[in-house]
Amino acid sequence: MNKFFKFMLIMLLPIWLVAKNDDYTQVAAQIKESLQKVITEYRAGNVEQAVSDTQNAYFGLFEDVEAGIRINLGQKKAYSMEKQFGEIRKAIKAGEAPDDVQKRIDQINSEIAEVLPVILNGHKLVGEYSDTPAQAAATSYDTSKFIPEWKVAFENLSATLDKAITSYEGDKQDDAKNSIQDAKFNDYRNTQLEIAVRQYIENGKSIDADIQRKMGEAISGITNGISKDDFKVKLEEIKKLAYDAVAKLPAETVKLAKVDMSSAASSDSSEDSGTDYTQTVKNINDKIQAAIALYKGGNSAKAMGDIQDIYFDEFEGSGMENKVGAIDVNLKTAIEATFGNLVALMKSGADEKTLEESASKMSSQLAAALEKTSGSSSPWTLFIWALTIILREGFEALIIVAAVVAYLVKTGNAKAMGKVVYSSVGVAVILSFVMAWIMNVIFGEAAGQKRELMEGITMLVAVGLLFYVGFWLLSNAGAKKWNDYIKSHLSESISSGSSTMLWWTVFLAVFREGAETVLFYQALIFDAKDSAGYSMIAAGFVVGLIVLLIVYFLFKIFAIKIPIKPFFIFTSAIIFYMSIVFVGKGVGELVEGKIFIPTIIKGLNFPDWMRDWLGLMPYYESLVPQIIMVLALIIGIVIMKSKQNKN
Repeated sequence: MNKFFKFMLIMLLPIWLVAKNDDYTQVAAQIKESLQKVITEYRAGNVEQAVSDTQNAYFGLFEDVEAGIRINLGQKKAYSMEKQFGEIRKAIKAGEAPDDVQKRIDQINSEIAEVLPVILNGHKLVGEYSDTPAQAAATSYDTSKFIPEWKVAFENLSATLDKAITSYEGDKQDDAKNSIQDAKFNDYRNTQLEIAVRQYIENGKSIDADIQRKMGEAISGITNGISKDDFKVKLEEIKKLAYDAVAKLPAETVKLAKVDMSSAASSDSSEDSGTDYTQTVKNINDKIQAAIALYKGGNSAKAMGDIQDIYFDEFEGSGMENKVGAIDVNLKTAIEATFGNLVALMKSGADEKTLEESASKMSSQLAAALEKTSGSSSPWTLFIWALTIILREGFEALIIVAAVVAYLVKTGNAKAMGKVVYSSVGVAVILSFVMAWIMNVIFGEAAGQKRELMEGITMLVAVGLLFYVGFWLLSNAGAKKWNDYIKSHLSESISSGSSTMLWWTVFLAVFREGAETVLFYQALIFDAKDSAGYSMIAAGFVVGLIVLLIVYFLFKIFAIKIPIKPFFIFTSAIIFYMSIVFVGKGVGELVEGKIFIPTIIKGLNFPDWMRDWLGLMPYYESLVPQIIMVLALIIGIVIMKSKQNKN
């Protein structure tokens, strides 16, 4: 039991380091305090500081409550509130009157105060409607197959009803009544959704009557003091009726729709992996040029911060990063490296020409990414991508797993396979799905940054363990009478500390790739348009697993047949290589996670293949640890050889 608690402590530590603050009341107070600082700075004429404080209020604080809002009140409400921070930022930069900015701040503070009681109640997202008031919660509605105009109409209706729930939770009965009236007239009748429902679906008149009757009952319920849970149930019933009705509307009804579509693209862009990323690429290039202009003007600190924000707000926030990673992981890595390089160049005081060269490289990489992500994805294309992902991400982990399996078999410890290998792989796969869920739901808009941190932390933890395992194997390979040594000592060590060491080696090898692999497949699933696409993704995944299993058995057979000493040396070499690569890439992930800004080594540049295969980057923070590891490896081997010669 103690081992279990230790395991859970180690596993949860990285999550605690980067997890969100769930004390919503405290966070709401901090947001209010932070926004008060914004208006104070703005009134004092400190525009840049006010803009920076606004960004910090969003990225550092609001994102902590955004997931709660999204889960309980819907994506549209979360997006609406998130957007207000951007509008405050724009108003300050545009020189809007301080009193008008104050009104914007008062508005967002007011909305946060309204939603606070709802998210504090801890309602969870559920898959279907419950008749029990105590279990009433916001239902998740899939509108991806809806006619676009009716999709917007339904989402507006749903968001307005959510607003009514929020108002009633905050004891603002009049506001709740007004919201229901808005939903009835603006979102249901004026969009012509009412007519479409009545005329184009079976029993449409009866369904329309039920929707409008329940709206009237909700308003009457407010007057009569209906309980908050019952009120929410009533409005969820309305949304369910409307959802089922809209799902049945035929394509010809689009001629009736009177819907403003201008907000549709912005509210969906972060969720639709099939999006045309042309605008995203343009935004990135334009914003990079703006950051370079800031740098030229002497404001290097803000320029560096803006480059990092561009990475998260545009490249990751738009969904482009996951889509590119699913298709061409090397291109994704190259783009990430160029973002980091731009920041490092600014930190080192690089000249304008060097920055422009890096920006030009970024533009070329983005153009290549745009070409790869443009156009519709055919089922066969999805099959190839799905196959490539599992082969690419699984191969590195496979090498370690197969090496450990072969090691156990060769040394007479095959009985420890379940305890060491199968359990660690199983736990790693399960936690990969959990981590992907955490990134998507709990971390919300900051998912990209948190993922970079988790990947960096996992890589660096793996480095120490792999380095130790490498020396452990190498020392066994060179021991005098090594075969007798293995037979007489290994079964004892496997039953103690070494089994734990090997368990963690396998676990980290699989877990390091797992969460990102899940997210890549998620991007493909979002890109699939029909059952044929989903089937081909599944087929690509299954075929990839079969190929990996074949490679695994071939590697295992080969490893078992070769003499144990060359096997230990060969396996140690692979492990040392991977640990040195992980150092460079792990530091790179921390840079992308905004933990620190790297210090670039002027005049030093590595080709892309050296970054991908050797983890080499022109930063002191990554190269120095790699050099130290190489020196430690050389010194360790020399000392070990010396001791063996004496023996």
